[in-house]
Amino acid sequence: MRRREFLNVVAGSVAGLPALTSNRSRALPEEQEKKIQESEVMVKVLGTAQDGGIPQLGCYCPNCLRAREEPGFSRLVSSLGLFDIPKRSFFLLDATPDIRRQCHLAHQRLGKQKSGARNFPQAVLLTHAHIGHYTGLMFFGYESVSTSDLPAYCSERMGIFLANNGPWSQLVNFKNISIHQLSMKQKLSLTPSLSITARSVPHRDEYSDTLGFTAYGQKKKLLYIPDIQDWRTWKKSIVEEVKKVDYALLDGTFYGPEELPGRDLSRIGHPFITTSLKLLGKLAREGKTKIYFTHLNHSNLALDPEGEARKKIEREGFRLAEEGMEFFL
Repeated sequence: MRRREFLNVVAGSVAGLPALTSNRSRALPEEQEKKIQESEVMVKVLGTAQDGGIPQLGCYCPNCLRAREEPGFSRLVSSLGLFDIPKRSFFLLDATPDIRRQCHLAHQRLGKQKSGARNFPQAVLLTHAHIGHYTGLMFFGYESVSTSDLPAYCSERMGIFLANNGPWSQLVNFKNISIHQLSMKQKLSLTPSLSITARSVPHRDEYSDTLGFTAYGQKKKLLYIPDIQDWRTWKKSIVEEVKKVDYALLDGTFYGPEELPGRDLSRIGHPFITTSLKLLGKLAREGKTKIYFTHLNHSNLALDPEGEARKKIEREGFRLAEEGMEFFL
């Protein structure tokens, strides 16, 4: 694709972006405009909520009630789209219960939502076997679009879980998906311009282990860890890992311990945002790495854009991830 054609595709996609957003501010990274002309690789935020979404099923807490009354306050389940724009290629990171809407947003971004077309991701990358991260695979099956050998990249244990437990095993047996084991040590090239590495992180690993990912473009890197038990139990230093990248989208499930009275949050896992602010505050204030919180539980105090929790996050140099954000790598 010639440079002029590439820029026209990108410009046209960006021009259509407001139609994809809700009334809640979906502010994009500050550098977006210049990076449009600098990189062919882009990561798009397709969802930012914890596995149950916002509003959550049957819940009428203040955040869920507001999300029911104001659709712009609702959030899809955490997911990313990885794009090689000139190739019009799209890779889905986590298959959520909101996969139909999220794939449509990705295809819209690439201008591939034409009448009569059948479009799917080039591959799916899976972090782990909790409901918000893999159950969207069902829509690739016989009862829905019935894909053929769609690559599903995951850990060895996750692959064994899918192959040996119904209904997921039917996807494997019918060859709707083909399982590819990820190496924890090697970079995987998705296209000549876009690659990823996976790393194991501690979490509640009932059915599979849990992965985080780093996405590499031509110039920049993005770290994605939506689920982790806490930063202290990881064998790696989150401070050092964040230093290595330009963007970090990190587990922000709970703002603090007061959110779910009567539940032991230590058993649920996840580092509190307040802990991450202290641990990573110096890096955020320096501004070399832009740090965003994602995988937000419906109870999260930071969801209120006018609340003190959100204001504190932004004062410290952090931000919440928002659906529609685009990071050019």
